[in-house]
Amino acid sequence: MRITKKLWLIPVALGLIAGSLAVMPRSTTAFASNDSQSQIVGAWEVDADAPYRPHLATFHADGTMTITNPTDVQVVSSNTNDSVGMGVWQLENNNGQKYIVGTFEELNATADTHHPTDTLYVSFKLTVNGDTFDGPAVAKLSTFTVPSHLSGSRIVVDQDAVDSL
Repeated sequence: MRITKKLWLIPVALGLIAGSLAVMPRSTTAFASNDSQSQIVGAWEVDADAPYRPHLATFHADGTMTITNPTDVQVVSSNTNDSVGMGVWQLENNNGQKYIVGTFEELNATADTHHPTDTLYVSFKLTVNGDTFDGPAVAKLSTFTVPSHLSGSRIVVDQDAVDSL
């Protein structure tokens, strides 16, 4: 009789668990969404108007980003090397036209002593179209400002390679 009285707790407990799961916030992968802000989220191969190509960039769902380029690319010409770039991005809506705008920084240092020399700032305004993006950028280093351009292609799973495993 005692066991029978406690059995009614099982459906009540399951109901509470199911109800809790129904109202919990759901974590969704940003790339599965069609909203404009999440279209940039992911890893990209980026071509920039720069003396070295390509760059690799990751746009994170929290509005931060990282970008990198080949190591030691500036050592020959300037004896400096830059760090991984880190920055922020956000969605901008200009009269119905949506852009991803942002800025990232790369710290430069001498290649031999590693003493800091300067910081490169790059700001951009990108239009995302599926697995590509494109747009103007501006690079600032010390007193120099140079117009640039960024275009990117999303890095995707190489399904043929995965299937061959």
